[in-house]
Amino acid sequence: MPSYFRQVPDFDYVSRDSNQRQISEYATVKNLFRRGKLRDDIFGNLSFFTKYQIIGDERPDNVAYKIYNDETLDWVVLLSNNILNIQTEWPLPQSVFDEVMLEKYGSYEELYNGIHHYETKEIRDSAGNLIFSPGIQMPSTWKSGNGLVQSFKSQVQILSYDITTKKVSILLSESIENLTKGSEVTISNSSNSAFNGIFTVAEIETIDPNTKEVLAFNIDLNANTTENIVFIGGGEYVEFISTAPMKLSTSYYYQYYDSNLDSIVRIPSSSFLTPVTNYEYEIKLEDDKRNIFILKPGYLNVVFNDLEEIMKYKKGSTQYVSRTLKRGDNIRLYS
Repeated sequence: MPSYFRQVPDFDYVSRDSNQRQISEYATVKNLFRRGKLRDDIFGNLSFFTKYQIIGDERPDNVAYKIYNDETLDWVVLLSNNILNIQTEWPLPQSVFDEVMLEKYGSYEELYNGIHHYETKEIRDSAGNLIFSPGIQMPSTWKSGNGLVQSFKSQVQILSYDITTKKVSILLSESIENLTKGSEVTISNSSNSAFNGIFTVAEIETIDPNTKEVLAFNIDLNANTTENIVFIGGGEYVEFISTAPMKLSTSYYYQYYDSNLDSIVRIPSSSFLTPVTNYEYEIKLEDDKRNIFILKPGYLNVVFNDLEEIMKYKKGSTQYVSRTLKRGDNIRLYS
């Protein structure tokens, strides 16, 4: 069966060899810019492929031999998965993985015990309504109460809207420090466009008596809209960002208003966040690379014919020599 690089056409370029005798001498190389690919109607059709999971330290040539009984068809395996860089897109051998991870994280302690991020668990209120979706990645600094952050980002709940004063009452999902009257905040993802935009905190409504951190505040829509807004019900969840430096709460909880209970519910972070270590994160990335697609052997001849056609040079170019060779212009002959 054809080797991939045998199909790659040649290109003559002016030799840079200092020992060359004539300025008209050329060096012949493979034109690696000429890259094979699977036809779109094949690549986009799952019926041409079967799923395969890479086992252990298998290389593309190992997989090709197992499936096609020909290790030189490793290029078919790679093209079938649009893999351009085998070093980053193919699972690393275990010995190399350990070496790369140690260099990346600096120590085994940081690799195995350092927190890469947190993932949320599902939260539902007493009526079964979804409050927080599972699987959302939260940064490893989410519950760090020791450092200042330049941007505090969270979900908030729009509780009410006063049509007379045009004040919007907002409940924070977690309390924060240093939010004061006059602080600038951004609200987005509301179903009502009037509630989206950059606003100034008009009034602090509720402060936690223990931590002295802000639980609720309101904004004034007067500067943003003159339209009459019909606000139906309360409890819409939107995204809230404060650009003023502030410290994350040290109490580490997520809170929401449960309309069925008519009260605020607080859930400890340990109940809705799962820590993911650097090692678990990197292993997940490697495991995802193991799931690939294999072109069914019955379609190999179609790919071979397509490759031959793709790699073939067409007549018409001034650089054309033959279907397998082009020659670059030698400007030395004209200087």
